[in-house]
Amino acid sequence: MANRRWSQRRGRRRTRQSGPSVIVRFTRLFAAFLGIFVAMSILTVFLGGGVAFAGYSYITQDLAPPETIATREVARTAKIYDRRGRILYEIFDPQFGRRTTVPLNDISPYLLQATIATEDADFYENQGINIRGIMRAAWDYVSNQEVVSGGSSITQQLVKNVFIPEEERAEISLVRKIKEAALSIELTRSFTKDQILEFYLNEINYGNLSYGIEAAAQSYFSKSARDLNLAESAMLAGLPQAPSRHSPLLNLEAAKQRQHAVLDLMVRQEFITQHEANAAKNLRLEYKAAKFDIKAPHFVVYVRELLLETYGARTIYQSGLEVTTTLDLDLQEMGEQIVSDQVTKSEEINAHNAALVAIVPETGEILAMVGSADYFDSSIDGQVNLATAERQPGSSFKPFTYITAFMEGWNPATMLLDVPITIDDGINPLYTPENFDESEHGAVSLRQAFSNSMNIPAIRTIQFTGIHEVIRTAHKMGITGLNRAGWYGLSLTLGGGEVKLLDHTYAYSVFANQGLMAGVPVPPDQRRLGHRSIDPVAILKVTDVYGNILEEFKEPQTKQVVPPEYTYLVTDILSDNEARAPVFGNSLTLEGERPAAVKTGTTEDLRDFWTMGYTPELAVGVWMGNSDNTELTGGFSGTTTGPIWLNFMNRALKGTPISEFQRPPNIVTATVCVPSGLLPTEHCQKEREEIFVKGHVPTEKDNLYQLFKIDRVNGLLAGDTTPPEDIEERVFLLLPPEADEWMDEHDIERPPTAVSAGVGPTGTPITLPTPGSYVRDVLVVQGSVSEYGLERFFLEIGEGASPTKWTLISLPRTTAVDNGQLAAHDVRDLNGQYTIRMLVFRNGREVHFFVPITIDNTAPTIRLTSPVANTTFTLNPLFINSTQWIQAEASDDDSGIARVDFYINGNNVGSSTSAPYYHQWRQTPGVHSMFAVAFDKAGNSAQTPVITVTVKGGLGVG
Repeated sequence: MANRRWSQRRGRRRTRQSGPSVIVRFTRLFAAFLGIFVAMSILTVFLGGGVAFAGYSYITQDLAPPETIATREVARTAKIYDRRGRILYEIFDPQFGRRTTVPLNDISPYLLQATIATEDADFYENQGINIRGIMRAAWDYVSNQEVVSGGSSITQQLVKNVFIPEEERAEISLVRKIKEAALSIELTRSFTKDQILEFYLNEINYGNLSYGIEAAAQSYFSKSARDLNLAESAMLAGLPQAPSRHSPLLNLEAAKQRQHAVLDLMVRQEFITQHEANAAKNLRLEYKAAKFDIKAPHFVVYVRELLLETYGARTIYQSGLEVTTTLDLDLQEMGEQIVSDQVTKSEEINAHNAALVAIVPETGEILAMVGSADYFDSSIDGQVNLATAERQPGSSFKPFTYITAFMEGWNPATMLLDVPITIDDGINPLYTPENFDESEHGAVSLRQAFSNSMNIPAIRTIQFTGIHEVIRTAHKMGITGLNRAGWYGLSLTLGGGEVKLLDHTYAYSVFANQGLMAGVPVPPDQRRLGHRSIDPVAILKVTDVYGNILEEFKEPQTKQVVPPEYTYLVTDILSDNEARAPVFGNSLTLEGERPAAVKTGTTEDLRDFWTMGYTPELAVGVWMGNSDNTELTGGFSGTTTGPIWLNFMNRALKGTPISEFQRPPNIVTATVCVPSGLLPTEHCQKEREEIFVKGHVPTEKDNLYQLFKIDRVNGLLAGDTTPPEDIEERVFLLLPPEADEWMDEHDIERPPTAVSAGVGPTGTPITLPTPGSYVRDVLVVQGSVSEYGLERFFLEIGEGASPTKWTLISLPRTTAVDNGQLAAHDVRDLNGQYTIRMLVFRNGREVHFFVPITIDNTAPTIRLTSPVANTTFTLNPLFINSTQWIQAEASDDDSGIARVDFYINGNNVGSSTSAPYYHQWRQTPGVHSMFAVAFDKAGNSAQTPVITVTVKGGLGVG
């Protein structure tokens, strides 16, 4: 059906050309000259009629006749060299990059349809020009005295690339529009539409050293243009507008988005069905390359795209450019060999690909770019440049989190708790992160957590800094991705976003250069607010065929993107071999004890392995995994990317002087107590010297090591009646309550809470309830009473904090109790503050013990405030994760609310422990029941009525 419509569309145009009626001819002429008429009218307004038409003649007098398009000669002589003048690639290669002209019948119909749908939907009906574009340009000229926008037909694009002088093509002007329109009309009169389309498809640039559709089909898919399928055709048809930005070999994600847009346009033009489009979108494409004479192929393609953006395709092919790049071919070939060798060793864990980038921090120059293990190996998608592809960085992303924390007031001595934590960030499902060694380490310093890549402290750090601030830091330091607002959760610090190896290495070079970014300015049309304004350097010099210098890199543009003192804190930690030894040993230590800052990264699903690091002279980043994102079956960064990084660094720096990282003048040293990171006291058990930014040295004294007086007889806190000879002083480490469970599991002794009465080995009798506890229904009192001089004991209860009236809750007893029940009393009729009193009589002495409690037998109140019962939600198909809030109001006048649990379809989906009580729910299509349960601190509960809501899929989904 689609092919029949395509044939009919082309057939109608050919029929019209064979013998149009007078009315048709008139209509065509009117449409064809309307745009020029409008443009000429503008000239007439400003210049006068006679002058305007004379101006038109003058404007178009130098344009070549349209007939020359079929016979003109095209030169292709650009050469690309490394920094020492060694040839990397000559674009005039007879086997690749040369335009191979093919007739329209030898081009896949899918490619023809995709091109028409994308570039010029009414190509077979128009007269060679985009009337709306011409009129818009004319209106711009009237309104703004300049042309600020335009929309060109296929014929106009062909004219622009063939007949318009190179120096005028980038201009957005009325004069250029008139030239394009004039020649487009002439071209349409001189050739059939099929001929024009054939010229266009054999002329246009598709990137990847490909000029014309046959060269593109061969260079991307190693097949003829006639054999392109729908998915491949849509991919290629989306390239001409921006070959470098949409190249699947440079930016696969952007290329897929562009391909999907082309397929949607084909559906809109009824060339294909929606079912066909969906199947093409899901088809995995394999990129294959024919062997040809090229060195550093991924880097050459990268450089060529930079040249295209600056000079255009025609200049590259016609002007005999001589391009000297920053690449060091010796380092490049060494890197390629090291990568290939390590990939071979790693195939046993299903790792088949790797990439490497090396950058000079001081200048931003790229010395090496290994984009894959083998450019010509299609089985690993070798053509895809994994140095510019987005992948999850694992823990190698953590430096952006920690430097953000430093800039917000933390320091290397800041204490972090490495104890279990469950994350509910509203973005990801509830999860409990684990450390690499699957253990927790309690209270640790930031230095210890960072250097040993502990995950739990990193999560706590990004909770402190905020996700958006970390992304902001990453953008400033060179990361160009992470642009999906609202997408990232706390796992971002563990590598939950995606970055490019080239960007990542460039950002690490900023750490190496003390926060100073060096390179070349980002082109104005590519600058984005909040992102880097400087790019890494790939080109040193460009000259034309006559030796004229078109551009030359003499010294870098620089910008201090983060303060040097904070980058130094990161560098000092990442270069601390002693600190990272517990996890990494000496596996990342360079020869000759050369200082190097290193960070590894391994994604949780074992799909991406990274090692990133730098010395003052060189920043190197390494990635390993698979292009198709399949998992590795074992290993970690230290055994995969680590050896590549270490081998390359040692060999690249061999014979060069060893440099130390320069310490900024405002970095000072101070002694702190470990683990608090505060000033030591006389009770501090462990001290260390740490570095700080001047003015950020802690002023508070350590409060974790505290002195307690202990009754040596029973191990309880010494009381007023404890004999002096039974008192000993002991220092205990006090950690926050959230570390209690971890301390118990690791048998770390905590100070007692009970006070000794000084009368026997069991001391304070009551162990439960503890002071301040909340009680309901039945009050059960537990404890111990020793035989030591015991005569009798009993318990009472009174209302208030200082009762004046007491009620007996246990009969007097004369026998000892060892951690047993002392009393049980029904308190269901009581509410409020009460005090338990225990009276113990020993050796003729009477001792009283008091435990204040709160009795609460009243259930809390709760109601659901959102969503409203019987609400219907419609999913937005533009968002992968659509969420809604479940919210409740809860109160309790006695003990207070402990938590609110939320239930969906009978399942507990989450809890909230503080007002406002809410939980974020990820929506799925269907009818869902919901309710909430509130618990007060005494254990009373109340449930809301059950409500139902409906979720419908958007745009027919669900």
